[in-house]
Amino acid sequence: MKLGKYLRDPGRIARKLRWRMLYGGEPRDVTVASYNGLLTFDSRDKLIGKYLYVDRAYERSYIESALGVLEHDGYLAPRSNGDDVLLDVGANIGMICIALLGQRRFARALAAEPSPRNLRLLEHNVAQNGLRERVTIVPCALSSAEGELELELSDYNSGDNRIRHDVSSGAFREEGREVVKVPVRTLDGVLAEQGVDARAVRLVWVDIQGHEGHFFRGARRTLTAGPPVVSEFWPYGILRSGTSRAEYCRVVGELFTSFYHMRSSGAEKLPISAIDSLFDRYAGPKEMCEVILVNDPAPRR
Repeated sequence: MKLGKYLRDPGRIARKLRWRMLYGGEPRDVTVASYNGLLTFDSRDKLIGKYLYVDRAYERSYIESALGVLEHDGYLAPRSNGDDVLLDVGANIGMICIALLGQRRFARALAAEPSPRNLRLLEHNVAQNGLRERVTIVPCALSSAEGELELELSDYNSGDNRIRHDVSSGAFREEGREVVKVPVRTLDGVLAEQGVDARAVRLVWVDIQGHEGHFFRGARRTLTAGPPVVSEFWPYGILRSGTSRAEYCRVVGELFTSFYHMRSSGAEKLPISAIDSLFDRYAGPKEMCEVILVNDPAPRR
């Protein structure tokens, strides 16, 4: 499998060697042209930065698979007026919203990101891709209420910053992370403030490290309008965020009717009640998957 990557892209070996030098050197901004757009990232970002530098893409297969499923099954029909909105929740440095707007899949996007480090790069990346007029950056975390919360900062993975709930010893030594206070909003409140009609939202892309249960509770009005939600499913993170297994299942059960379990072998569509079983299937701290949550119309009688 790995050999195939090198055969298709001989330059990958050289990039991998250069990345090791970059990562081991003084921290600095690095810019590359990638599948996701022209992106600048921190040279000490061990996961996202490495993928962008070495592979010149971040989650390309997952992005195309998720959109392919939604388009094939009719969940991403274009809006008649052309005003379709992407919500990028946990936007990080812009890998998702910049890729999808650059490919003209959506007219505009709202990108929510609370980390000060990521926000600096997100703003820079949106600007250098010529998307200032199409991306509205929301500098906060999206949750179930308005206010302020603590954000744990990972020192090696910009994608693993998390709203803090549990201060006990964790599998990733989260209790020792640097913490900053960040503003917190609800999605419903943000869209109302921005004057965005929930019916214009065509897709919600969520990657917030287990905080999804809280996010869903603050997004009921928006999600009731029916947009599909592409989301990470990480039981360890969900439980550490203070959302119980029963509460997560109850919230998604109220908002969605079905979900797709995304696997390397393909997407399996299941009733929303079956999501409970994934807590057992991905029980380890490092075990997770991706799901697409959808709301099917009630059958006609």
